[in-house]
Order: sequence, then structure tokens, then C-alpha cells
Amino acid sequence: MNVRARLCNRRTPTPRPRLAAKSASRKRCWTRSIWDRFHADPAYHHARKLHDYCERIGSWYRHLRHETKPGWIRIEDDFWCVIILNGRLHLHPPDAPMRVWAVSIQPAGVVWAEAEVIKITSRNVMVRYAGEIARLDRKSLCYWWAFWRGVRFVSSRTGRIAKELDDLWWERYGTTGSVPPNMQMPLAEAMALLGVHADYRRADVIAAFLREAKKAHPDAGGTAETFRELIEARDRLLAALGTKAPSPKMPQYCPKGMRVTYRSGRSSRTSLPSSTRRLARL
Repeated sequence: MNVRARLCNRRTPTPRPRLAAKSASRKRCWTRSIWDRFHADPAYHHARKLHDYCERIGSWYRHLRHETKPGWIRIEDDFWCVIILNGRLHLHPPDAPMRVWAVSIQPAGVVWAEAEVIKITSRNVMVRYAGEIARLDRKSLCYWWAFWRGVRFVSSRTGRIAKELDDLWWERYGTTGSVPPNMQMPLAEAMALLGVHADYRRADVIAAFLREAKKAHPDAGGTAETFRELIEARDRLLAALGTKAPSPKMPQYCPKGMRVTYRSGRSSRTSLPSSTRRLARL
């Protein structure tokens, strides 16, 4: 300890144990507040579920040489990715994609076209697109997207990539006034209606639609307009990912001003069966 540090310690009127206790209590309060914020965020719970799911599958490690420290070894760890192709389950590292899509932003909307993965090297991913072999940067394709001759390529269909592509379309063609039918509803409004997180995938949209559709069923007091809005939100999110789903069957809603009541009775000529619906005027 130098002379300046000793003088500073002598001038401090508060004893050291009290300062240590105060700093420790402040640290605990700060840590508790950050922990509470994490638990209040829905994205944290989704990431935690994904982390636990990946832990069950397994993780992989890479031992690399350190760039700035000779003789040192740098370890990179990551989780395996899971994909189902042709009815088979494939496990692969994140930087070795099994599927790649070429995305183009046109006045008619964001168009997705799948490219065939041919070869993966230490630095590049070779895909066949439009009859030619495209050489894509492996690291850029893993973290976000890669470019080849002005064409944008992605290796995953997620909500964050769909949001960036949607913003690019509105920046280019939003001022023209002609909006495609599948982009009429804002992307944020569709996510709020179904209650999906920002980094949603196709399976998340389908599961959220089924959950919300049960609430909009006529037996649960739902309306036909609410069910149509849920269908529109589902189609909007799936179109942003370059995919779609079959149209669901519309429930039988009663006419306006009427309600559906269920009554039990014996099967006879004068009474209706127990499974027959009756319309009662409000």
C-alpha cells in the first residue's frame, strides 16, 4: 500500500466493516432487482425453456488457438440444432446449416426461395441457387444473413429476421401506397394478438393460434370477428416467414342477436334430442 492510499484510508470516517456491509447490501439489492426483471420478462422464460431443451440434446465444443496469446487455447461451446427433413431428425451445429433460403424484397412482398446445400467448408457454405453455385460466408450466415451477387441468404426462419425484412420492405415500397394483402396487418399487431415472442418460429405461431382459437370458440363466448382476426394474424406471421398453413374450419356462430343454449331432454316426437342446439332470442 502506498502513502496516498494510507492517507485516504485515514481520512475516511466510516469504518471498513460498515463500508463493506453497505456495499454488500447494495450489491444484493442490485442483483435481486436484475433477477426480478429477468423473471418478469417472457423472453427469459422462453430462452430458459430452449436452453433446457438443448441441454437434453447435448452441446459441442471447439478447441481453437488464441489469436493474441501464443500457446493459449480458446474454447467455444454451442448447442446442437434440431431439424426434421423428410421424416428424419437431424442434429447439426448452428454454423453448419441443413437448409438455406434466398430472400428477395419485391413490391409484391418478401419472397422466400429455398436453395440446395451442396457442401460446407471451414469458411463457406456452398448452395445451388438459380442454376449456379453460390459461395456464402459461413459465419455471416450463422449469425444473421449472407450476400451473394446482391441476393440475401438466411439459414433460419425466425421472427427477428422476419421483422428486419418487413422493415426493409416498408422502407423501400411503403411510400408507394400499394400494400400486398398478406401485409395489411402490422407485424407487431399480429404478434400481440397471438401472444408470440419476438423470435418466434412456425411451430410457435401454430401453437399460439390453437390456444387463442379455443378462447374465440362460440362455446367460450367468442365471436366470428375475433376468430377472423386470429386467422389474419396467423397468416400474417406465417407469410413473414415465407410459409403458410391450411385454412382452419370456421366454427358455427349463431346469427346476430341470438345465442346458443344447450338443453337436455328425452328423445321423442315432441321433444328435441339432448344434442340439438336451440336458438333463443336475447
